[in-house]
Amino acid sequence: MTDERGIVEAALFSAGRPVSVEDLAKSTRIDVESVKGHVKALAADYTTRHSAVEIAAVGGKRTMQIRREFADRAQAFAPPEIDRDLLKTVTLIAYHQPVLQSDLGDMIGSKVYEHVQALVDLSLVNKRPSGRSFELTTTRYFVEFFGLKATDREGIRRLLAEQAGVKFTPKPAAVSGPAGPTPEGAVPAGDPGGGGNDSSQDRPGQPITDG
Repeated sequence: MTDERGIVEAALFSAGRPVSVEDLAKSTRIDVESVKGHVKALAADYTTRHSAVEIAAVGGKRTMQIRREFADRAQAFAPPEIDRDLLKTVTLIAYHQPVLQSDLGDMIGSKVYEHVQALVDLSLVNKRPSGRSFELTTTRYFVEFFGLKATDREGIRRLLAEQAGVKFTPKPAAVSGPAGPTPEGAVPAGDPGGGGNDSSQDRPGQPITDG
């Protein structure tokens, strides 16, 4: 008899990134409901065994990853995926977003242009014209890339503050009132993955300067 749970576990391990239950079902040829049950059981098993590995929910998907308390030591054996300077820049963007490129330049200097373009190329940051500058926000892929739980926004901001070396300030509670429609493409403040994977880039011929 085929060990379905083992197959699902192997698929999660092999993926190396967050995957949906539907994708797991398709790749393993196991029905969706069974996959859901196996993933839940595997997650509970890793937790019960106090394993250094966990199955975490990331943006509605599931991923097999090293628990945060073991990540620093384990990182010595893994090749760096992103330069340390870029890491600080993207965490500053995520913490302060939406943030103007000109304001980010005041924080990190002239390297802002090179860093922002590199982060856009990595699909971690959205860049769209705003007056004489550009508005910067993170993409939804940012949440997946760093294995963050998109629902814990304050927890993410606290972690980003630590990474960026800035003082963490909890966001004030939203004032209740009539909520109007959110403009298409708008990013809720403080949502590290709320920018969507927007393809807005510099367009040839646009008279936009950064200032």
